Amino acid sequence: MLPENKLSSYYNSSPSSQIDQGKIIALFRKHVWWIVLIILLANLAAHLYIRYTRPIYESQSVVKLGLEKQANILGINTLEQSLDNMAGEMELLKSDLFFSRVAQVARMDVSYYIRGRVLFQERYRNSPFRVEYTIYDPQVYDRPFDVEILNDEQFVFSYEKEGEIVSRAYLFGEEITSSQFQFTITLTGSYDSARDDARYYFTINSERAVKSYLSRNMNVAPMNLNANTIRIGFQGYDRHKVRDLVAIMDSVYLNYTLEKKNEATEKKIAFLDEQLMSVEDRLGKYETYFEDFTIQNRTNDLSSEIGEAIAKLEALEVERFEMTQMQKSVLELEEQVENEELIPAEPSLFTESPPDILQHIQELNKMLNERELLAGSYKEKTLAVQLKDQRIALLKRNILDLLDSYKERLNETANELAKKREEIEEEFIRLPARGTDYNRNQRYYALYEEIFLSLIQKKNELEIAKAGTVPDFVILSPATLPSSPVAPEVFLIRGAGGILGVVLSAAFLLIAYMLHDKISSQSELERYTQVPVVGSVPKYRRAKSLPAVLVVNESSKLAVSEAFRTIRTNLQFMGLSGDRQIVSVTSTVSTEGKTFVAVNLASIMAMSGRKTVLIDLDMRRPKIHFAFDADNTALGMSTVLIEKYTLDDCIQQSKVDNLDYIPAGAIPPNPAELIGSQKFTDTLEELKARYDLIVIDTPPVGLVTDGMLVMEKADVPLYVVRADFSRKVFIKNIDRIQTTRKYENLSLILNSVDSVNEYGYTYEKYGQNYYTSEERPEGLVEKLKSIFSRN
Repeated sequence: MLPENKLSSYYNSSPSSQIDQGKIIALFRKHVWWIVLIILLANLAAHLYIRYTRPIYESQSVVKLGLEKQANILGINTLEQSLDNMAGEMELLKSDLFFSRVAQVARMDVSYYIRGRVLFQERYRNSPFRVEYTIYDPQVYDRPFDVEILNDEQFVFSYEKEGEIVSRAYLFGEEITSSQFQFTITLTGSYDSARDDARYYFTINSERAVKSYLSRNMNVAPMNLNANTIRIGFQGYDRHKVRDLVAIMDSVYLNYTLEKKNEATEKKIAFLDEQLMSVEDRLGKYETYFEDFTIQNRTNDLSSEIGEAIAKLEALEVERFEMTQMQKSVLELEEQVENEELIPAEPSLFTESPPDILQHIQELNKMLNERELLAGSYKEKTLAVQLKDQRIALLKRNILDLLDSYKERLNETANELAKKREEIEEEFIRLPARGTDYNRNQRYYALYEEIFLSLIQKKNELEIAKAGTVPDFVILSPATLPSSPVAPEVFLIRGAGGILGVVLSAAFLLIAYMLHDKISSQSELERYTQVPVVGSVPKYRRAKSLPAVLVVNESSKLAVSEAFRTIRTNLQFMGLSGDRQIVSVTSTVSTEGKTFVAVNLASIMAMSGRKTVLIDLDMRRPKIHFAFDADNTALGMSTVLIEKYTLDDCIQQSKVDNLDYIPAGAIPPNPAELIGSQKFTDTLEELKARYDLIVIDTPPVGLVTDGMLVMEKADVPLYVVRADFSRKVFIKNIDRIQTTRKYENLSLILNSVDSVNEYGYTYEKYGQNYYTSEERPEGLVEKLKSIFSRN
């Protein structure tokens, strides 16, 4: 037994701050298939990444730089100077000018690819066709053009233009002409009619795309600072291509060393190259602007559009005037109808109005004339005149309703005309500004064009002034043909997939633990409340389909039966004997199993030799009669409490020895008043004189007050909590009831637990060979589930 100070600290500690290892294990068993699925998906993702990621190859070469060391003249040899010189050479190798030269030598203007089901592959030096091109529009660069070879004479050429696919069959060698480009496609020696049935595509690479590709895949690193050696490497998807590019880079670097003595000229050329690219971008933007302007306005002359806008405004004004006149006519017509005036049949009004309105107006005129004739012959209070007035009033309402609908349509049309006028006026206001902006861009375009021509001329002058020199470097290790890819790293990715699966599974389990706000085990229930727990009842799966079921009389070896025997023993220790005869069973909400507990608890008590009566006081949703395969007739507690029948009339015998039960009877409109009456108290006293034990099934106290009234009269109030269903907030409600009501012997029963866990001992683990289980797993899947469900 714990000391008093330790016991106090245990109850005062916050249960939420404690990590429930048992709940974590239970959640693991519950979600084990999800955890396995997460791990499998993570590993599958790693496998798919490896499977559908193209291998990357790397080729390298080692170059010894022939740097002239001016410090040697003075007898000084410093490592710092070597670092500076080597850094300068490495930056030279990473410059845009160097990449431009490499692209020119490598002829990377056209790239050929073959389409696969998932990936695509470049056909380097083995493309079945070759493309000769002339580009008229810069927008053609870096766009895919599909080629489907039909035979050695024909192919299908297709591409996307303005969101639509343009496709057509051509002959090899035939010119493909468009306003943007001109292509000529011919077969090469790599074409094989037996195998080349796949779909290909090619791209015309822009200079910017080629530079980006080279810069992204090239790497330069120092090898030996004292020996002035560097390593030039290049990565790509084709091992022959990376080897050729590294060899080309070595060759192009040779030309760079020939220009080292012309550094000033090189800087000017580099500056001019940057300026040319910038001006070329600006010219391209202006050209795009002019094209977009022409497409949007369909002309370069905006004076004609201004005239069209004025004409549209005048036409709208005429329509608006006519609409205003029609609205005034309708208002006048409403006034005439309200005043019951004779309406002349004007041709303009009757032509514009809807036919149904005109028909009603003509009928109104006819009725007004008829009433005028009646008024000359009869008095106003005569029946004929009054009937005519009623018909006129009804017809007036119909006409006014029709006029209201017609006015709404006219108003909608007027609003649409006003909206169109606003749009045309806004367009009319913007037209002069567009013309001004267009003229300004034309002036800027002409200015940048002159700047562009001037920069090209200056660059040509500097190119003529360049001088050469003998290269002073040695290729120690030429470009190699890689035999195996450097990426993806299979073992690393598979390991990362396994670790990711474990991490995600742990995160999933942690989130499930944090979001789980339901009571799962008896130990958890005891941590959250100071109300004693008299026992736990294992889950009885066949009870799901029945409102109430009697289990303990089926087999004495069921784990459920043993659980109720334990509860019976615990209740006897609490002094449930002698004159302490009343046990009430309730819960917070329905479906927590209070009726199941009440029926089987009363049965197990009766089986011990005590004469027991079971009372169904849940008069709103009675269920006890289902456990005894009976009907809820009018003979029950509700009719006893209203003194319609006697106890002897309502007491029913059950199939369990020493157990009688009283059903709820007819459902009354006022159950709380009946339970709180003196008649109920007198009935309990009469039953105590007849029986050794009274078990009462009450309504949920979280929904109605009936259960609270019964708990006040009970010697042992029992409160049922359902595992993995009842929320932790329900426990706060139990503590509040105990604190405010001070019920003596208030106890809890945990119902529907997967395994009755009492400090590590379970019926399933230690009693499976002694007690008869409800279901035996059959098949591989069921056996695996049973293995994972064990502790």
